[in-house]
Amino acid sequence: MDGPVGPDLSHPDSLIRITSTVLKFRCPKITAKAKKIDFARSFRTVGTHPTTQSVLKTANSSRDYLYKSLNTGKKNVPHKTIAVAAEKYITPIHQLLIACRVQPESARLDERLIFEWSTGIEEKERSFKSEAIMYELVMTIATEAMAAAGTGTDECAAGEFKGACRNFKKAAGIFDYLAKTQLPQWLSKGGKIDDDALPAEAKIPVCEAMKVLMLGISQQMAVATVLMKEGTPNWSLLAKLSLGISEQFKEFVTIMRSKASSTKDRIDLEFFTLMTFQIEMQRSLSLYFHSRHYFEKELKYGLAIAMLHKAVSMTKTRETPTGRGLPEIRSKSPLKSLEKDLNDVKKHMNTLLASWEKDNSGVYFEKVPLKLPAEMTLSEGTQMMKPEPYELKVVDPVALILPDAGSGGEPIDMVDSDAELARQLQEQLNAED
Repeated sequence: MDGPVGPDLSHPDSLIRITSTVLKFRCPKITAKAKKIDFARSFRTVGTHPTTQSVLKTANSSRDYLYKSLNTGKKNVPHKTIAVAAEKYITPIHQLLIACRVQPESARLDERLIFEWSTGIEEKERSFKSEAIMYELVMTIATEAMAAAGTGTDECAAGEFKGACRNFKKAAGIFDYLAKTQLPQWLSKGGKIDDDALPAEAKIPVCEAMKVLMLGISQQMAVATVLMKEGTPNWSLLAKLSLGISEQFKEFVTIMRSKASSTKDRIDLEFFTLMTFQIEMQRSLSLYFHSRHYFEKELKYGLAIAMLHKAVSMTKTRETPTGRGLPEIRSKSPLKSLEKDLNDVKKHMNTLLASWEKDNSGVYFEKVPLKLPAEMTLSEGTQMMKPEPYELKVVDPVALILPDAGSGGEPIDMVDSDAELARQLQEQLNAED
């Protein structure tokens, strides 16, 4: 009877699941208190032009659709639906913002607009109010980013790694746009603000960090895609990519710690436990992939064995919170769901190591170095993912028309509110730096 001789040394499915592990954030939400905003009623006096009325009506309906998509109780609305809802609302709210900017003398309201959102990044849902239309636009854009990331997570869970990769790159592009374009425009006049005045999604350092995080996750999807293909993977490439992932996750944590420490303190601690796990696990996988490259392609058996020894040692549970190895998996930790796959990956690595050591002692007789030569190890990883470019669609401002001089409602607070909030926020960011 023909059959395989010896243990199966191919990489297991558990390794694919470990390398593609993702923890998602919630989407921000429009609060119930801000549900009843009516743009047509607020712009009743100055919004009489037919095109303006159409845009106001669209703003109302698209905002209501987005609200319902984000506030469904126990029902799970697909992240794709939320992303589409946010995208549809961005156009009319952007048109109103531009209209108020180019026609400030006519930007008068019959009824105040008070926008209120809760953050999805922090562990506890906290709400934040503003009368700035820019605030509403920024949070809607951030919602589109989070929904794209959520779509990527859903696709990852379904094994659709290519689609997941695209959506994480899309999310990275949106956060990059917020950090480099939209938020700096808002903050150009500088100022100071209390840290509780804006959600995490509306802060430049957080958006910078989220971009890096999303690019790292998109690269995870690329690694999983390679591992899913038939045939022998490009072990050398995987080693570089995994190390690059580890570096990006470390950069995310560094940005949050150095530039957004107050926000970091309000994010679920278990998320950073997962980040620690991923940083160390991806480094271990990089060594595992590199060892297979040396053993199977370069025929450097002793070096490969030493490298795999190192990879195995890095999967051990650390003895102290700051020690080497993986963080402890506690009973209520989200890492608990990874424990079975992690143990399977460890078993696979040890089986592979035992097989290589047996072959080397009986066939190759190569010396196994006690220390990995620096010139044979990777000094840095490869970060090949780029953010998908994101820009707001070019829109025409709608007409705001005062019936006659001196009439109409109260001047809209959009400009003053935006400028004041921006001045305060910039001073806060400068203080953090």
